[in-house]
Amino acid sequence: MNSVASVIMQLLRGSVPRDVVNNSAFKDSVSCGDVNCTIIANDFSFIKDLDSASIKDGVTKVLRTMDLTDVPELIQLFVNMELEAGIKAVDEYINININSELGAKINEALGIALYSIAAYDNAITRFSAASAIYEGIGDVSRARFMEAMSKIARAEDLRVKASRAHDEGKHDIEKNMVEDASKLYASSVVNFREAVGIREARANEILSMMDSSEVLANYYFTHGDIARAMQYYDVCRNASSNVGDLSEEYWSAVKIKGDLCSAFYLLCKAIEEGDWKTYEEAGDKFLELINEGLIDELTTEGAVMSYRGAIDSINEINDAVRVYSKYVKAVSKYFDNIIKDRYGDFHSFIEDFRGGNYESIASALNTDVSTLKLYVVGKVIMDVVKEEGLSEDSALEILAYLAGLGLNPIDMSIDEIMNELQGLIADEEFLSEIRKLLLRIKDKLNHILA
Repeated sequence: MNSVASVIMQLLRGSVPRDVVNNSAFKDSVSCGDVNCTIIANDFSFIKDLDSASIKDGVTKVLRTMDLTDVPELIQLFVNMELEAGIKAVDEYINININSELGAKINEALGIALYSIAAYDNAITRFSAASAIYEGIGDVSRARFMEAMSKIARAEDLRVKASRAHDEGKHDIEKNMVEDASKLYASSVVNFREAVGIREARANEILSMMDSSEVLANYYFTHGDIARAMQYYDVCRNASSNVGDLSEEYWSAVKIKGDLCSAFYLLCKAIEEGDWKTYEEAGDKFLELINEGLIDELTTEGAVMSYRGAIDSINEINDAVRVYSKYVKAVSKYFDNIIKDRYGDFHSFIEDFRGGNYESIASALNTDVSTLKLYVVGKVIMDVVKEEGLSEDSALEILAYLAGLGLNPIDMSIDEIMNELQGLIADEEFLSEIRKLLLRIKDKLNHILA
């Protein structure tokens, strides 16, 4: 308890009371004055790995020593640290009925923090309380903003529940929840417009307009109604075309949402028209988002689906190699994301993969064995070309040839692979370079899988 409290006080105030730190794990790592001490350490990230009960006890100790005026700063600290247990501990400790402007600000800060960790029910409670207090003290704009945030939290909660209903095959319930979420987003637009003078209201207004369409688009896309999905994605992407004067911070969020809707719009268009160039264009849009840091299920699956659609319709070898290079990059990003969630890291995944039960692993990761092996080979190739001082493009080109021809170093000898490549590649120097790299790749694979 004292160790957690010491870390929080250090980060919040820059020092810790002597009596607290002397009864903590940091008692031998401090520089002290008469009353307060400073912990001699730079990395406090370990706190995130502690159990929730220990964090809660430490947070409670800190809260008992501080003024209410400092609580919003404490909440923001936990948001920055991504300390979910800390946010929940403050929510449990702080009374919701503090009827003053400070009470409204605390409820607002807690609502936003709870929203950020997807604790939607508690966030709604805090937003509603903040709205009522702001209304009572005459801050109508802030009250409308809190009403809008409450509706968004309810909409997000419905999206989570709709996804669960989809997985359970309850599609009528899923559709009702999706439609209700769309209506809540649309309703929040009005509240944001009434939040006059609040800087972030305009950006949230535009995002809500986009979300209102996107949630329906995603539903219809998932259920195979591509034409209707395309219509809603089109509305979503066009909502960002007239945003007015937004700061760079808020414009970035609007742009990312618009680009995501644009990517899905192009994917829908490609599916409807069967044009491989449009598939590639959609994949490029998804890959741009991934390269900008938006690496999640939507972007990675969208990229893989788009490039896979292009590959299935390409006849020219040069086009095929180019698209395959992008495809294997998308596959790598897709599995990196899934494996991080399921295994924690690549090394833990390899421990499982080494067992040889490829069918079971592929099924658990919702893929096929050949794509799973392509991912492993791709990771090894990337490592080898980095060691050789070559570019990522070189690795992707080699991987594109292997993937396109169904050649896998896990299952085939170097000679077997080279025999296949010689019938396709005329450049002897390039073939020689591939052989050298394949020898390194095969050695590394044997070492990893031994």
